Amino acid sequence: MRDLLLAPIYFIYKLWIGFVFWVSLMILYLPFRVLLSKEKWYGTAFQLKRFWSGLIQKSIFCPVKVQVLSSLPKGAFVIASNHSSHLDTVFLYRIMPRYFAFVGKGELLKWPLFRLFFRTSDIPVDRENSVRAYQSLLKANTILAEGKCIAIYPEGTIPDSSPRMKSFKKGAFRVAIENNVPIVPITWQSNYKIMNNPEKLFSPSLPSVVRVVVHPPVYPTGREDQDLVALRNEVFRIIDSALPEEHRKNDNKQTNEL
Repeated sequence: MRDLLLAPIYFIYKLWIGFVFWVSLMILYLPFRVLLSKEKWYGTAFQLKRFWSGLIQKSIFCPVKVQVLSSLPKGAFVIASNHSSHLDTVFLYRIMPRYFAFVGKGELLKWPLFRLFFRTSDIPVDRENSVRAYQSLLKANTILAEGKCIAIYPEGTIPDSSPRMKSFKKGAFRVAIENNVPIVPITWQSNYKIMNNPEKLFSPSLPSVVRVVVHPPVYPTGREDQDLVALRNEVFRIIDSALPEEHRKNDNKQTNEL
């Protein structure tokens, strides 16, 4: 009954989020295009992304509270977080001061304006094309070899059960092991309250405090398959442990998805 009464407010708030996102991107598009035209300017483009993230965060009335449990590792690392909202990426730029390239689904190349990022500094993954998927892996390896970071959602998508997580795919952990870099797990605790699914126009969507936990880094234990599975399960457990108790997964069983 409550959701039915608030449905018009949910709808208006989602329209506002969309308006803020796309209008601000249109305003900043030209500076982004210039800065992303040369790789040596990617760092400055990243700082502009952080400014853009803060602009969106303040405009949609969502203060951020970060619980940092450990300092970030020196050098390259893989950022791995749960994926509960289309705003996770926006807020990730807000809380993460270190440069990172975002690894996202290939469909993002079809988004107007936004695809600029995935044609330049970020990494699109086309799971339907093995050649392009391999090229994405090579790009991720190159970025890590340069001492920079990458960010991945191990779930691969926002699960229907969000904020309860679905099983993690292996990609993020294979990359970490192959490059011998740590994984920094991150738990988004409340983003699903702000906007879970923008396509469901009348589903719950209201301003909320963005609560996030940045966990201590997890270091790869080796290069064997059993180490990959152990690493994946450990990161899953860490991220899951910081979710509200009612949304935690009852077991840590994982599938063998790539």
